Amino acid sequence: MKDFACVAAVCLVATLGVGAVPAQAQTTSSGSDPRLYVDVNFGPTLGHKSDKFVGGEVGLRLVGGLYVIIEASHMGNVATTDLDDRATIIANHISGTASTAFKVNHGAAGLRYNIDVSALVHPYVMGAVGIAQVKTEVEFNVNGTTIDPASRSVQLGGDLSGSLNKTIVVVGFGVNVPFATRFFADLGYRFGQILAKTDNFETDKAIPTQRVVLGVGVRF
Repeated sequence: MKDFACVAAVCLVATLGVGAVPAQAQTTSSGSDPRLYVDVNFGPTLGHKSDKFVGGEVGLRLVGGLYVIIEASHMGNVATTDLDDRATIIANHISGTASTAFKVNHGAAGLRYNIDVSALVHPYVMGAVGIAQVKTEVEFNVNGTTIDPASRSVQLGGDLSGSLNKTIVVVGFGVNVPFATRFFADLGYRFGQILAKTDNFETDKAIPTQRVVLGVGVRF
C-alpha cells in the first residue's frame, strides 16, 4: 500500500507540473468559478488496516465559491482494532487465526467552499453527511486452511458478519490545480466517521476512515 501511495503521489505531482503553466492565464474571481464540476478520484485509505478506494464527486455552484456536492466511494478495508479483538476471541476458541475487513460503499451530500487564493491553486474545504453500507468480512484459518466456524459449533453474530447501513459524516480539505482550460487535478484529504448503530448490537463502535484523494476533474 505504501508503494501504491508513492506511485499515485508521483503521478499527481507530474500532473500538477504540466498544469501549472496553462493555469497562469486564468483569473480567480469568485464570479469565474465554474457552475458545475465532476471529479473522479482514487487513493490509499489510512488507519489500522490500510487499503485503497475509488470514488467521485459532483458539485453545483450555489453562489460565489460555495457548492452543493454529492460524493461517493468504495473503500476496500477500513477494519478497526475492535473488529480484530472480537474476531480473535473466536479464533482462540477454535485454535486458529482470523483476518478481518470492513468493506464500505458510501454516498454523502454536503457543501464545499472554494477559497480564492490565486490562479495557480484553488484550495477548498468540504463537509457532507450520508449513508455508508458496511460489509463485515471475517475469515478464520486453522492450520492454514480456511474453515466455516459453524463446523466448530460457532455461530457468528451481526458483529462479525453481514452488512449494515450506517450514518457517515465526512469533512475534508484539498487543493485543485487547473490545466488544459477546463480540467483540474485534485489533491485532498477526507476524514469520515461512520457512526455506531447500537440498536443492532450494543457493543457496536464508530468506524473512523481516512482517504488521501488523488483525482482529475472537469469543469462546465
